[in-house]
Amino acid sequence: MQYFKFLKTLCFIAVASSMVVVVFGDITCNVCQSNHAKCVNETHFSLCLDGVPPDQVMPCPDDQICTSTAKFCMPRGSVAPSCISDADVECPSCDGSSLFVCTSRTTFQMCNGDTLSSQITKCKDNTYCAISQSNFCVDRCEALSSATGFQCDREAPLTG
Repeated sequence: MQYFKFLKTLCFIAVASSMVVVVFGDITCNVCQSNHAKCVNETHFSLCLDGVPPDQVMPCPDDQICTSTAKFCMPRGSVAPSCISDADVECPSCDGSSLFVCTSRTTFQMCNGDTLSSQITKCKDNTYCAISQSNFCVDRCEALSSATGFQCDREAPLTG
């Protein structure tokens, strides 16, 4: 009887441990996964294949997240994302020296000294925020040609 109780407890621990891995997933960003993709953030990925530029970042469809499954993007909530980093992305802040700052890959906001205005301006389709260059929004090649890449690699500006 004692032996079966021990086996039951051991099985419970094994199942619970595997559920923790499934729920939390691998939350490492910019690491090539077994599906030959690396999740840049929760909703964007690049391919890890010879002949494909590693800086070619592609978005998942709306309401889908980047995963380590065979299908790179899955509906939000169906599996854990492989990468959760958007909130931790460092973006320029208003420090009194700039009139505008990038607040995501495709948006910028005006600074009032060291305070960010509430008005969010979006770049035209297929352009990316690049305040430090001559235009506020540039094509992907120009945005990635700088040493730092995107000035703010966040999907959307933080609110609140």
